Parts: sequence; structure tokens; C-alpha cells
Amino acid sequence: MGEFELIQKFKRVLGKPSKNILVGIGDDTLVAIPPKNRLLWTVDCVVEKIHFDFKYCTPEEVGWKALAVNLSDIAAMGGKSLYALVSLAIPTRVSEKKLLGVYEGIKKCALWSKVDVVGGNVSKSRDDFVIDITVVGEANKPILRSGAKAGQGVAITGFPGLSAAGFYAFQKWGRGAYKKFPLSCRRHVLPEPRVEWAKTLAQLGVSSLIDVSDGLSSELHHLSQESKVGFEIDERLLPLNEEILRLSKTLDKDPLQLMLHGGEQYELLMTFPISKFSKISTAAYQNKIPFTMIGFTQGSSYKVTLRNRLNKVVNLKPRGWTHF
Repeated sequence: MGEFELIQKFKRVLGKPSKNILVGIGDDTLVAIPPKNRLLWTVDCVVEKIHFDFKYCTPEEVGWKALAVNLSDIAAMGGKSLYALVSLAIPTRVSEKKLLGVYEGIKKCALWSKVDVVGGNVSKSRDDFVIDITVVGEANKPILRSGAKAGQGVAITGFPGLSAAGFYAFQKWGRGAYKKFPLSCRRHVLPEPRVEWAKTLAQLGVSSLIDVSDGLSSELHHLSQESKVGFEIDERLLPLNEEILRLSKTLDKDPLQLMLHGGEQYELLMTFPISKFSKISTAAYQNKIPFTMIGFTQGSSYKVTLRNRLNKVVNLKPRGWTHF
């Protein structure tokens, strides 16, 4: 398997790019027509045995997830993803068939999100398989983490903790977990960032935005630090999915801990003026997106707290995912 032969096979898998691409795969750099809005760049990698494991992930699922986690970052700015560049570090034990399967997954995610995969790089790896993807996007008015104000609402899309539940299910039952917990497993290996709806959030009045990649507790602290406001989340408002509850009982885990600290969710956490709640929630309903208001911002301190089921307010520490 030669490097340039492999690149040509990747190119055939991906097919022709859109008309905005003047020069794509095959030259030293991408040549594209620049967008009219502000440019967004993000880069993220997925590493074998850290972010995925071929023991329970198919190559297509690995490829999908590798691109999706980057699309989520662009969505978290209220932006639109345009182009993706893919770099691979490949150990010799990973077959050409598996690599082409990974690219099939990247292609499917790219078609789903209307993104062009326009280049990248391949290199040999001594140990584990690494996929490093850069995505370029655009936004007329990027939504920052620093925009929250005191007295605003806090809401989240989807069901926090589903991906974490899927991870534990795979650890226990391998691919057989799909039969027991299909939604959780799918959220873990085939995340679907809110790429379309995110583009409308600035117009809907969202003041700050972040994706839940490291866990709800961690992301709340990120928003608090950047916006310099406090957060109070109500445990009784957190959306509890039936699969999280069932898995928690089966594996003797605390569902609240999964919801607060489970990572790799790729849902959107946001703040907004209370006057905008009806408009935003109606838009979410029209787009068939689960949307739940879970608390408020506060100006008295920069603390992140949780009002529990006993109506007692306790400090909420950031205990989500960290690489180090």
C-alpha cells in the first residue's frame, strides 16, 4: 500500500467536491472561493484507545465521529462548516480495507453535513491510529462563550449522559450493546451535532454557546469563567432519558453523575435572555430538537451550583473529561 496510491483511493471514495473548490485533493494546498462571512477554524483529533476502539467501533463509525466532533465546534460558534482537511497517522497493522472504511464514514458525515473534504496528509505511526481533522467554517455573527449575562436562562439540547451510557454499554457488552441500548450506543459512535439549527441561534437571541464535549459540569464552568457570571442548575429540570436510567440500574451507576459529567455528547449548551425563551424553544420544536431549560445565570458570584431534589444548593465541581 503506497502513500500516493492510498490518497488516490481516498479521493475516489470522496468523489467530486462542490463548485466552490477550485483545487482540491492532489495539489499542495486547497484553493477555494472565500466565504463572505467571518472565518472559523477548528482542529481536533481522535486517537485509538482514547476516543475509539476498533473492538466495538466499525471503521465507518470511526470516520463519522472523527469529522463530527469538529463540526460540533463550528456549530458551537453558531457557524456553518465548509471544508475539512484530514490527516492520518497509520500503524502497519491497520489494513487498507479498514482505512477505506474510515473514509466511507467521513464521506457519509460530510454528505450529511454538506461539507467538502478537500485534502490532508497521511503518515506512518509506530503505535496507535490517529485521525486529525481541521474544519473551516463561517459565521456572520459568531456566538462566543463570553456573552452570558446575569439573570439569563440556561438550556441544553438532547439528553446529557447518553454518550457516556453508550460507552459503558460497549465496555460491558461489546457490539451486543446495540440491542440493549441502541440510542446510547448510536450517540457514542455516531454523534449528530446540531449543525443546521446552530446557524440560526444568533438570530434567535442566544447570548453564549458551547458544545458539550467534555461533560455538562465542565462546560458550565467554561461559560462561567469566560462570561464572568455564576450558574445555578436545577437537578429536577435535567432531561433524563429512559436508557440512561435503565443502564444505571443495570450497571449500578448514578444517572445524575452520567448526566452531569459524561463527555463526548456534542449537544449545545446555551444562555439567552428570558424574553427569548419562547422563540428559541419553538424553533427547537419545529426542528425536532429536544430542548430543555435547566437553570439560570447569576451575577452575585462566579460559582456554578446545583439545586438538588431536596431543594438544597450545592457547589457543582467540573468533573468531566480531561486528557491529562
